[in-house]
Amino acid sequence: MLDEAQAYENSRDYDCCQIIEGAYTVGDAVYEAYCDGREALPTNAEIEAVAKRLCWNSYEWDGIESDYAAKDEDDAWDYAGEIPGFQEEYIRHAKEMLEIARKAVSE
Repeated sequence: MLDEAQAYENSRDYDCCQIIEGAYTVGDAVYEAYCDGREALPTNAEIEAVAKRLCWNSYEWDGIESDYAAKDEDDAWDYAGEIPGFQEEYIRHAKEMLEIARKAVSE
């Protein structure tokens, strides 16, 4: 992550800024923000987006193999909410997958 942050900072053009020895620069701020973003926990919106996709990809929502034909990912997610524990299980899986991904890019 630190190497990625340094590469990202180095790829930017900060000609508009004077670099004063010992001062906190825009590049420093970019580096810090990049690292903070990479270490941040996933938001509820990110978790739900992954959960919806997992739900959508795990079934044929065409009404042939199930009693319900979903129009799209959101429709399938709404239907899954009518089944006790269904959405919660996908949310649990989504959190787990996002944590695995975060660990992989942090190593």
